[in-house]
Amino acid sequence: MLPRGYSEVRKNIDNSVQLQKKDNNPEGEAGEQAPGVPEDRSQKTEVRRQKTEVRRQKTEDRRQKSEVRSQKTEGRGQGTGDRGQGAGGRGQRNQQRCRAVTGKGNRYRNEATMHRVSDENRHQRRDTKNMDIDTAKIRFKNYLESSGYAASTIECYSVYLGYFLDYLRKIKVMDLKQVTHETIRTYQLLVADMDIAEETKGMRLRPVKRLFGWLLDTHRLLLDPTENIRETNRQNRTVPEVLTVAEMRLLLEQPNLCLRMQIRDRAIMETLYSSGIRLNELVQLTVHDVDLKDKVLHIRKGKGNRQRVVPLGSNAATYLKEYLEKIRPRYAQKNKQQRRLFLTDQGRPVTGNSIRTSLFHYKKAAGITKTASPHSFRRSCATHLLQQGADIRYVQKLLGHRHIRTTQIYTRVYPIDLKKTHTRTHPGL
Repeated sequence: MLPRGYSEVRKNIDNSVQLQKKDNNPEGEAGEQAPGVPEDRSQKTEVRRQKTEVRRQKTEDRRQKSEVRSQKTEGRGQGTGDRGQGAGGRGQRNQQRCRAVTGKGNRYRNEATMHRVSDENRHQRRDTKNMDIDTAKIRFKNYLESSGYAASTIECYSVYLGYFLDYLRKIKVMDLKQVTHETIRTYQLLVADMDIAEETKGMRLRPVKRLFGWLLDTHRLLLDPTENIRETNRQNRTVPEVLTVAEMRLLLEQPNLCLRMQIRDRAIMETLYSSGIRLNELVQLTVHDVDLKDKVLHIRKGKGNRQRVVPLGSNAATYLKEYLEKIRPRYAQKNKQQRRLFLTDQGRPVTGNSIRTSLFHYKKAAGITKTASPHSFRRSCATHLLQQGADIRYVQKLLGHRHIRTTQIYTRVYPIDLKKTHTRTHPGL
């Protein structure tokens, strides 16, 4: 049973709720709302619509700003006055330089990724304005060093390139962009008239061709003025005098084997003659490059950074073994970390000049009038092998020649021996 007055209290509460709804909807539209759709859902939908409109407006603003920036960039490219003439403005000039270097624009798309031109290429574009001969010589030398050229080759190139640059100064040419084909041709004729060896004439032109080839490869020049310029007529190239077998045997017997230093020299001479390696390859040998068991040498720093394995003769292996067991341990006591094969008595690696000096004294003591340089041992090795019937392909691999035509030069040394052999052995039918 309800308490007294409950009906009146309930009625008053309902009237209060109705008045509150009227206050929230003063226009009396609450009754027009679709049945089953709550009032707060329509409000959320309106809020979402307003947010979508704000986002669309922001997107439109960004697009307009992007168009403004693009117009400004095009304006800079068109330019005004002198800066806008010629190449079509700074922006277009940068694009043209970039395409000249890389074949692409300053920024290009590659598999949906944006890449910029490398720092090296940007430096190359700036270097095209600075082509004075002294700066070009320094940068060309740095290029040779970074490319792994031997120190002796870099020094030789620097000396002979200096002769060409002196010639340019004499004719008042201080910019390499002013060098023409006629300039190179005149210098070639000047070198051809010099009273020097043909190979030396070629060495005067070789670094010049390498220099302009490098300038062309790095896009510092558009045309090569040394094109069709030959260093020397290599078909007429001859090998200098080589030592005969008897002279080589006499020279090898000159060191006094009672002295430690001369035992080392005998090992050096036997190695040069047996393997035919270059002087620079000899001084670069380490103790790990010698395999006395298989009687081979591992040349790891050959010309052009090419590696090869060369055989050792029995005499060379014998003297190398004696040097490694009796002489080198004494010399290495002063420098135990040194791994070079041939050392001085102070524990330092031998140099090419010291080997040349020793060979000169031994040649003089033997009474030999021919040149007896380290390269003479290499030439004599190749010539004696061919005279004994060795295949020219084998000699090519032994000497480390890239092209067989270089090895074929040695075949011009013994045509008389071949004729004598033919006369003595042919039946004459």
